Amino acid sequence: MGKDLHYSIRPFIENALKHHHVVKEVKSIQIDNFYAYEVIRNGMDSVIVVLSDDYFFGENAIQKKPEILKDGGFFLKARPEGGGIEKSIPAEKLGIGRIGKLLGALNRNDFWNYEPPKKD
Repeated sequence: MGKDLHYSIRPFIENALKHHHVVKEVKSIQIDNFYAYEVIRNGMDSVIVVLSDDYFFGENAIQKKPEILKDGGFFLKARPEGGGIEKSIPAEKLGIGRIGKLLGALNRNDFWNYEPPKKD
């Protein structure tokens, strides 16, 4: 339900987070059915990041989001080949997307409002 990821995905994500210039520390959070992290940022609030293993990330995944995201956070589509929703939900302070969007969003206090630059 949230932990069915290829063994190389989590180390890749953890490495990207730990080497981001605004990240001070990455702490693993133990919750059932999902991998989750608290990303502590320099000079900004921490962000809760939860990894989704859904191949197709749809409304069902959002409705079944873990309780830890009830006050906001980032729901990371951890499967690089997966599809589906990438639109964040600002009213819930919930960012949704892949690793590139997360890394860009970490630069902002209002990370849930971040949208990556459009490709021409």
